[in-house]
Amino acid sequence: MEGSGSKWIEHPLSMDSDSQPQKFFAGEFRHAIDQKNRITVPSDWRRGDGQGQEFIILPEPRFQFLLVMAAEEFARLSAQAESDQTVSARDRRTFSRQLHSRAKHAASDRQGRLVLPEDHCKELGLKGEVALVGGNGRFEIWNLQKWKRAQDEETPTYQHVANVIGL
Repeated sequence: MEGSGSKWIEHPLSMDSDSQPQKFFAGEFRHAIDQKNRITVPSDWRRGDGQGQEFIILPEPRFQFLLVMAAEEFARLSAQAESDQTVSARDRRTFSRQLHSRAKHAASDRQGRLVLPEDHCKELGLKGEVALVGGNGRFEIWNLQKWKRAQDEETPTYQHVANVIGL
């Protein structure tokens, strides 16, 4: 079941080098992974041209959820890690090797179905109904029990920061 009012929208404050607005994913949806490890990307998150979309998929470093992002977002993340001088050159090379070896290319079809890597689904316990959670230039796919637990644990932090910033 899809949520309401959540869309792939233009982020007016985040501009790339060509001064184009960065798109981001917002909202939470529940969808089922089918027997072929396909999940339907929420219609609000799809491009309006009816064509499939290219994504990079990789497990979150602590193996809590699956990260899904456009290739441009992945390239930005990779470049940021490679240029971060607060991390040693050796650690940057190790991170880059691990990041790129764990990442997999995927594309949604015209119906918005995205095939998830079977090994990632097994590692993360993704089967049946899962939560798709928007997160700026990427979205996350969570096992429902892990997502509910994360929400419970993170709510006090969310409330604290919301209070600090006057939300």
